[in-house]
Amino acid sequence: MEDFFLIELGEDEYSHQLEYEEMVIEYCIDVLDIPEEKIECVNILNNQYIELTLQNLQKEDVSEDWYVNLHKISR
Repeated sequence: MEDFFLIELGEDEYSHQLEYEEMVIEYCIDVLDIPEEKIECVNILNNQYIELTLQNLQKEDVSEDWYVNLHKISR
């Protein structure tokens, strides 16, 4: 199971205002629907990408909508 993702930021206004780690975590939770307890760390790269590392992934997480969508939008 993958635990590292590189996500290109969208064109929406919200994703372009991510300046702090807390804001990126909030974006991952609110917009991408990733459970907070699964997020280990986040970074913003060149104001274009979110580098996301997950933790405590279980077999059943792979079938969850948030995980499937994360695979679809990540590079």
